[in-house]
Amino acid sequence: MMSLRHIAPLPEKEKSILLTLLYFDIFQYPLTESEIFSFSPQLLDSQWQTGLVTLTDRKIIYTLNGLYSLHDDPALAIRRKAGNQLALKKLRIAKMFSTFISLFPFVRSVMLSGSISKGYMDNKSDIDYFIITAKGRLWLVRGAMAIFRRIFLFNSHKYFCTNYFIDSESLEIEEKNIFTAIEASTLKPMFGKDLVHQFQTVNEWYHQYLPNHQPTNCLGKENSNVVKRIGEKIIPAKLLDHLDGWLMKKFTIHWKKTYQHVLNEHDFSIAFQSKGHVSRSHPGFYQKKVLSLYEKKIHEFEQQHGISLEV
Repeated sequence: MMSLRHIAPLPEKEKSILLTLLYFDIFQYPLTESEIFSFSPQLLDSQWQTGLVTLTDRKIIYTLNGLYSLHDDPALAIRRKAGNQLALKKLRIAKMFSTFISLFPFVRSVMLSGSISKGYMDNKSDIDYFIITAKGRLWLVRGAMAIFRRIFLFNSHKYFCTNYFIDSESLEIEEKNIFTAIEASTLKPMFGKDLVHQFQTVNEWYHQYLPNHQPTNCLGKENSNVVKRIGEKIIPAKLLDHLDGWLMKKFTIHWKKTYQHVLNEHDFSIAFQSKGHVSRSHPGFYQKKVLSLYEKKIHEFEQQHGISLEV
């Protein structure tokens, strides 16, 4: 294979297009022109579409019924269309559960995350929720939702996957990379307008990875419920503080006993982040898998086409 040193450098806009398509190729998800622009890792100028034309003419990328892909496979476009339609159908269920979640004591904001937040679902997809709680009440909310799911949903996560919680005083996402940038920027607000706006402001760091992306203007419904707020004051605050801390310990012990043997200490601390202000439970450590696959795809693509995508 020809050495990369002897290959003319690729224009930056073409590198950016390819890097974007490579990331979403992990999910076998071809992109529209506007999505390529939005998720580009570099700032694109008004002439960036010429890169699409060049890469298509060279058959490095392909058009599939208005979508762009690294593969000349129409089945990918068909799969995406079916997934987009299924997501629209499941959105009704997601809205219903979001309303229900918003009624839990100490819940301050609800957003959809995961695949449904990007407008796609398949038969294996769960509906994921990103939940912001009142300060010092995160584990109470997490525990109440776990009890509800176990009793009324037979512990099914299909439509009620609540695996990421933060509190209203700690809105910034700590891990910062292309995966978390895309996840944070595509959250779909359902309830809690004021906190959603604060969340978007605090997490503007994602523009370092997605400089062209614009946050949604739809911030969801306001999360005001007088009955719920009154109910939150019935139990003494000191007792709630104690119970919140106790639940954090119980959850952490359970996760360590169940999953620590399959993850090293560093990975476990990220996949099962358990602090007073944040709770995350991702047994498969999906973030690490995606980032590792992304690096692998970039390397393989460079070798296959004899180009460098280093930016």
